[in-house]
Amino acid sequence: MKSPPPPVETVDPDVEAAVEGHPSFAAWRLMALIAAIIGLGLWQGWALVVVILSILTMIFLHELGHFVMARRAGMKVTEFFIGFGPRIWSFRRGEVEYGIKGIPAGAYVRIIGMSDIDEVEPGDESRTYRRKTYAQRIGVAVAGSTMHFLLALVLMLVVFAGFGVTSQERWVSSDPSPGSAAALGGIRKGDKVVSVDGVEVSTHDEMATEARRRPDQTVPIGIIRDGRRITTDVTLGSRAFVFGTVAEDLSLGALDGRITINSVPPKSAQSAAGLRDGDVLVSINGTPLTSLGQLKSITSAADTGRLRLGLQRDGAELATVLDLGAKVSATESTGFLGIGHELPRERLGVLAAAGRSATTFASQAGASVVGIGKLFNPVNLYHFAGNVMSGEKTSTTPTRALQASEQRVRSESARPLSIIGVVGVGEQLTADLATFLMFLAGINIVIGVINLIPLPPFDGGHVMIATYEKLREMIRRDGHRYLANTNKILPVAYGVLLVMVTVGVLAGYADITQPLRI
Repeated sequence: MKSPPPPVETVDPDVEAAVEGHPSFAAWRLMALIAAIIGLGLWQGWALVVVILSILTMIFLHELGHFVMARRAGMKVTEFFIGFGPRIWSFRRGEVEYGIKGIPAGAYVRIIGMSDIDEVEPGDESRTYRRKTYAQRIGVAVAGSTMHFLLALVLMLVVFAGFGVTSQERWVSSDPSPGSAAALGGIRKGDKVVSVDGVEVSTHDEMATEARRRPDQTVPIGIIRDGRRITTDVTLGSRAFVFGTVAEDLSLGALDGRITINSVPPKSAQSAAGLRDGDVLVSINGTPLTSLGQLKSITSAADTGRLRLGLQRDGAELATVLDLGAKVSATESTGFLGIGHELPRERLGVLAAAGRSATTFASQAGASVVGIGKLFNPVNLYHFAGNVMSGEKTSTTPTRALQASEQRVRSESARPLSIIGVVGVGEQLTADLATFLMFLAGINIVIGVINLIPLPPFDGGHVMIATYEKLREMIRRDGHRYLANTNKILPVAYGVLLVMVTVGVLAGYADITQPLRI
C-alpha cells in the first residue's frame, strides 16, 4: 500500500521569519530601499553612497567574524542579518536565518546564551556561548575587532603595493594660484622649492613657514626644475583669514594692491554666498578695504557673523552677504607664496609593503588608544559638551585660519566624530582612491580599538567578563563553571551606553552644524 505523501508545510503570511525551503521576501520594501539609495545618490552625490556602503561592509565583516568563530566553537547561531527593523529578504539554512532588513544601519549575529539570564531550550544549553570554554568565548568576543584589524592591514597593503607611498620630502608644486606671488614669480607646476631667502627647506610646510615670516618682501626662491637648481626673485604676497563660528575660514590674499578671495570650499557658506576663487574684495560692511591690516578693526566692530562684501569680478561690481555664524574675528597677515603641493607615490614590493603596513598599523593603533583615552577623559568630555551646547567652534583638525594664527589657542582634546562626520569626511576623500582606502583603514583601526574597551556592552566587556569568570573558576578549583551575575553588570552597561549615546548625539549635532572640511 502506498504511503500518504508528507504534509506540505504552509507559511503564515503574517509571520515574516523564513522557514526551511520558504524564503521571506517583501518586494515593496526592497524597492523602497533601492529607491532611497538612488535618491540619496542623486540628491547628495554617489560619493556619499560609496562611503555608506563601505562602512556597511566593514560592519558586515565585523559580524562575520563573530559568526564564523561562534560556528567553529559549536555555538548555536539563529540569525545573521544586515540591517535592522522589518525583514526585506531572508532564507534559512539549517538553524540559521540569513537576510537583509529595512534599516541599513549595521548588522548583527544572534548567538544563544550570551549571559546567565538568557533563556534557552534545555537541549541547547551545551551550545550556548556561556557554556563554551574560555578560549572559545574569547575567540568569539575579539573576532569583530580582529576582522577590522585584518581589513585595515589588507587596505594598507593594497595602497602601498598598488598605489605607492608618499613622503613629505618628495613634494612638488601643484598649479600656482592664478595671480599669486608664485605665478608672477615664474614658479611652475612640478617645481620643488628648496630654499626661501637663503633658508633651506625640505617640506611644503617648512617652505610655507618661511614664507609666512616675510610678507610683502622680495626674496630669492631656490627651486629644483627638471633636475637642475635655479634661483628666482619673488615678491611674496600676504594672507589673512576671517573666521567665525561655523568651522569655516575666509581666506584672503593681498598682492600688487589687490585683495583677493582664495580657496573657496565646495558646499560651504562661501560658495552659497556666490564667492569664487580670485574675486577681488573691495569692501566689508561698507568700509573700503585697502590692506589686510584693516581686517582686525573691521571684524571687531561687527555685531554678528554676517558680513556685507563688496566685490569685483571680471570688471563688474558685485555685492553679497556671507554668514559665518554668531561672530567673526581675523588673523594677522602673514607672507604667502601661493602654491599647493602634490606628493608623488612610489610603489613598494609586496614584502616591503607588508612591512610598511605592519609598522603603520602599529603606529595608528597606538595613536588610537591614546586618542580614545584623551577623548573619554571626563574633563575633555565636559569641555566638548560645553562647546557644542554654547555653539562655539570645535574642530578635529586645525582649519586654515587656525594654522595661520599662532595666537589662536586650541584645546588639547579632539572633537569626536559621529557617523555623520565620518561619512562627511569620507565623502571629501573619495576623489583620490588611495587616500580614501587609507581613510577606511584608519576607521577600521579606530572601530577595532573602541570595541576592545574592557567595559560592557563593547566586545571588550565580554572579554573582561569571561576573564573574571575564568579567574573565579581557578580560585574555586571545583571543576564547575562560574557564571557572572549579569544583573550586577547591567548598570555598568547602561551607564556606558548612556555616555556613548550622549557623545554620539552631541557629536552628530556638531557634525551637522559645524561640518569638518578637509
